[in-house]
Amino acid sequence: MPIEILMLAASVGLLLVLTLVQGARNILLLGQPVCAGNQRNTTPWDYWNERLGQAIRQLIEAIAIFAPLVLIIHGMELHNDQSAFGAQLFFVARLAHVVFYMADVGYARVGSWFVGVVGILMTASILFYL
Repeated sequence: MPIEILMLAASVGLLLVLTLVQGARNILLLGQPVCAGNQRNTTPWDYWNERLGQAIRQLIEAIAIFAPLVLIIHGMELHNDQSAFGAQLFFVARLAHVVFYMADVGYARVGSWFVGVVGILMTASILFYL
């Protein structure tokens, strides 16, 4: 399996884990009846839950850009060391982004976001050599 596909699967796995953590946390804190409802204006929505929700949304946005590139590269059977390294860089940066987002470390979070963008560009760069 190409590294790019593996890193896409790992990114989706990270998204799944974060979503399950958020759901489990909400059920434990708010109870199943509340979580089964629309959850609007529900207390206690605390700072941690809001940060996790925002980290999840930003990961979804990043995967929405990364996934089509990886699938195009895979479909065209284009792989090289740079695209593989870019995909690995993307995943590690997105993992770090979540950690820094939850820890509220602003500059490190922004830096990891930027490194993730560099990973996307490195992965996509193989398309510019066609």
